[in-house]
Amino acid sequence: MNDSDIHDTIRGLYEGIVDPQAWQRSLQNLRRASGSTQMGMVVLDKRSNRMSVAELANPVEGLAEAYQQTFQALDPGRPFTPRMPLGGWYIDARELGVDTIARNPFYGDFLHRYGLGSVMACLVDRQPYYEVYFSLQRPLDGPLFAPEDARALDWAIPHIRQAMALRERTSALTALQRLSMQLLDQLAFGVIVFTADARVLLHNGEGEAWVRRLVPNPAAPRTGTGTGGGDEWTLSRPFAAMVRAACDADAPVPAQAAIAQSRQGARAQVVVLPLPPSHALGQAWQQPAALVAIHDARSSSPLLPQVLRDLYGLTPAEMRLATLLTTGIGLPEACEQLQIGRETSRTQLKSVFIKTGTNSQAQLSHLLTQLSATLKAPAAAADRVS
Repeated sequence: MNDSDIHDTIRGLYEGIVDPQAWQRSLQNLRRASGSTQMGMVVLDKRSNRMSVAELANPVEGLAEAYQQTFQALDPGRPFTPRMPLGGWYIDARELGVDTIARNPFYGDFLHRYGLGSVMACLVDRQPYYEVYFSLQRPLDGPLFAPEDARALDWAIPHIRQAMALRERTSALTALQRLSMQLLDQLAFGVIVFTADARVLLHNGEGEAWVRRLVPNPAAPRTGTGTGGGDEWTLSRPFAAMVRAACDADAPVPAQAAIAQSRQGARAQVVVLPLPPSHALGQAWQQPAALVAIHDARSSSPLLPQVLRDLYGLTPAEMRLATLLTTGIGLPEACEQLQIGRETSRTQLKSVFIKTGTNSQAQLSHLLTQLSATLKAPAAAADRVS
């Protein structure tokens, strides 16, 4: 490889942290430079004591499946793995000898069937539960691997190891980010993070519609005293001013709230809290941000009865009454909807108070609201407040 090829390969390894095509391009460069038919990453799972193929460059059809199902257990290189140092090479002609290669069934029954004749591998990662080997296979009609072939690739090994470590770290962060978003999306209320100029940094599923309601298109007509417009919601206080106050670097307002109301009469509570400049989304520019939480009135989650049954042993009738009260209606309205008498409702409510350890409808409503926080309402119910 000339200097240009080497630089292109190194660049591709690091670009491959986020670009699989760049990673493959670099593996192909190394494969061609080593005179190999195929190359890839082989993983030894120490818990199951099994080898598997993680990824390949120029894969030979059927080889990976046959190796993993049958021939990984017969791989003559396995006894050498425990004493290999990081960055060390296994070279079959050196470790096994030409005569052993000629007689070994791993070669005769497996590699030769796929047109391969020699194997070389480098240990690039060793963890408590697994090891990763950078493996190359030459064609059957080509020369056996020799120590000078390994030395010719030594320059690439530190870059492969570093890029792999960064890929793993990036993958872990990506998985954590997805988990974080799943957690936010599980919340039964809207969450949005704004910058001081009302630019959205993050929102969950419930908060998506509220982005349009709180910061509508500037071309849309504004109504009321807030920032309504768009889908016709108004706020009791100017939302942009609340966000700026929460993002004040010198004296952020600890908590602010406003009532949002739609033209159809639906209502929601909008709470604005400051995030410090050190919040994760602000690291690049170290600017404050505002966390906005929106709680709107909607039908209770269909999952709430199961939770109430598991925690407090509520009967079906008690659960129907309790969940209906979470929507904010009073006991008389609940009796009418459930078609039960006042005395029956009082008896059921008293039983609910005893079982849940609450003393008033307000305490019960607060408890059920807390329990419902991570129990998303059905989509149909969410649509009714849009």
